[in-house]
Amino acid sequence: MIIFIRSPSEQKRVEVRDEEDIHKKVRDVFKIDNFKVYKDADKTIKINTGTLIKDMGFKNGSAIYIDYEITKKEVKREKDKIMCNHDVNAMCSNCAPLDPWDEGYYKEKKIKYLSFGSYKEMLKHRKTTLEMENYDKKKCKTHTSRTKCVHCEDKDILLTPQVYRMVDHIEFDNVKIVENFIKNWRESHKQFFGLLIGKYLPYELVPMGLKAVVSGIWEPEQENYPDGFVINESLDDDFLEGTGLEIVGMIYTDIVYEGGFTSDRLKNNYIVSSLEIDFMAKMQFMFPHIEQNSLFNSRFVTIIITPNEEGNIEPFECQVSSQCMALSRNNYICPTEDPEKYFSQKNIFYKTRDEENVLKTIKANPYFPNDYFLVRLTHGIKNNPLFLEDSFVSFRSGNSKLSEYFEENYSLEKFSNFNLLMILKTRISNFNLFLKAIIKKDKDYFEEFKRGEEFAEIVLPLEKFNKIEWTCNICTYINSHRMDVCEVCEATRNYE
Repeated sequence: MIIFIRSPSEQKRVEVRDEEDIHKKVRDVFKIDNFKVYKDADKTIKINTGTLIKDMGFKNGSAIYIDYEITKKEVKREKDKIMCNHDVNAMCSNCAPLDPWDEGYYKEKKIKYLSFGSYKEMLKHRKTTLEMENYDKKKCKTHTSRTKCVHCEDKDILLTPQVYRMVDHIEFDNVKIVENFIKNWRESHKQFFGLLIGKYLPYELVPMGLKAVVSGIWEPEQENYPDGFVINESLDDDFLEGTGLEIVGMIYTDIVYEGGFTSDRLKNNYIVSSLEIDFMAKMQFMFPHIEQNSLFNSRFVTIIITPNEEGNIEPFECQVSSQCMALSRNNYICPTEDPEKYFSQKNIFYKTRDEENVLKTIKANPYFPNDYFLVRLTHGIKNNPLFLEDSFVSFRSGNSKLSEYFEENYSLEKFSNFNLLMILKTRISNFNLFLKAIIKKDKDYFEEFKRGEEFAEIVLPLEKFNKIEWTCNICTYINSHRMDVCEVCEATRNYE
């Protein structure tokens, strides 16, 4: 059974069994010790320690609520050898810990955005409520719908760059993950789309930071063209339940080869088109972040694989702002043919500098630049792969290619290839358990699977493609296939 556990900072979907202790499950999932569990969102009905899942009468999709204090992490500083004139155990303004949102620290470390954790702490310090933008029209009960008052008329909207980011960094746990994804384009010169599969973990290089650790790329069923792609499969992540992995973002290519690597964005001198930003906003709504039982932005990240100005292919990582999501929700803004412009159906204002470098506020007429909506991230690679095998296996691979991959070695290590697992996920009935066993390197489960019918159904079609060398007794030619007739002299194979 699946239930939802909602905390002050996030929501998690968790698989539970009737005999499990609720408090122990929360402790294992959230890695916390001091917390309270409630049955209702208002946190009035407390669930006592020792309560089992079966005692609560939960149904599939039920929710419980937990409450705990999120620890504020200060930025520690060493004693300044020049400015600090006190004992080691003392402290002054030059070495006192900084708030996690300290502007000077971010400038010194050249960090452009606050982490979401630091942003929340800053709002709490300023006694400001954390709320996502909402531009829906308010209906007043004091007058008819034909009239408007100051409370329900459209308000002017000022575009502001987002000062925080939901995710600070994207980390690939194997260098081959992106390389293998790009091979799809190299083989076809068509654009490809994939979903980033991984988990969110703390990011130490930013105060209270968060990173998305990517362990694989799932390429759903799609149609691929030189100028784009069409996704034909539901982006359902049920197959990841219980594995500790989730969809953390998306990745797609934008590469054109014309004697060298280029793209439409390079030719027309723009960073990200308004159509792409609209796509990102819709995807972020598909994978929202829940904060205090309300939708607030999204942790869903985007990576565009595209050439830079030097013609080198590299990842461009970003998200779109919560303001963009809020305006896109009801089509208050729409992408245009001009990749750098949006069309507005609201009274939108934005700031820009004129020819004399004077900052001015301008009203959208009704077009406005889309660069206010982009939030940049960083990326990196840390060679600590979750999956043991990183050979490229295309989702279009037939039995011949799969036979070449396995080379008659059907070990757990060979199956520990994320691209291969995505090909097999519709052929294995209990795929969640199988994927979990591969991740945990559960050899007992794997050996039991190999004795089953589904393993035989996977392996048997591959055997006829296995390369087996045999020497012809007549002409001594070394044949490299399973046929019983020599390729050269057509003599019958002698098995003695």
